[in-house]
Amino acid sequence: MTYYIGKVSAVKGQRAQVIVERAVDAGTHVPRVLDCWNVCEAKMGARVRVERQTLDEKKGRWIVKGIPLLTLLAGAAFGRAVAPYFPIPHWQTVVASMIIWLLLGWNYARTFRRDVSHRGAQWSITGYYTEGALPEEGKP
Repeated sequence: MTYYIGKVSAVKGQRAQVIVERAVDAGTHVPRVLDCWNVCEAKMGARVRVERQTLDEKKGRWIVKGIPLLTLLAGAAFGRAVAPYFPIPHWQTVVASMIIWLLLGWNYARTFRRDVSHRGAQWSITGYYTEGALPEEGKP
């Protein structure tokens, strides 16, 4: 499997820009800079491992539709849990919480759809890299 070792040069939200230092089992073309999904929340200057991850289109659609639904349910549970602490009626607290959580979930699903569903595959930072940590390179 092809992956790259590089250094994070910029971080913006859940995206990161990685300057590729070297490739492992790559063909002739090695990109200089990759725009990646920052799965492990790597900080700027960290050495990381970057892999291409694919997602089935059907599974991507289920995830995009499921995130808002699950956040709506989480908002209802959260609103019900905090409702006794507010002087307004319980149903208003639950509805307000559901709306806020739904908006957060919808925003996350929109970002997920843009990053994964349309492309089908994307570069992802899968972990930090330390010298000698990868057995497939033949190092102890």
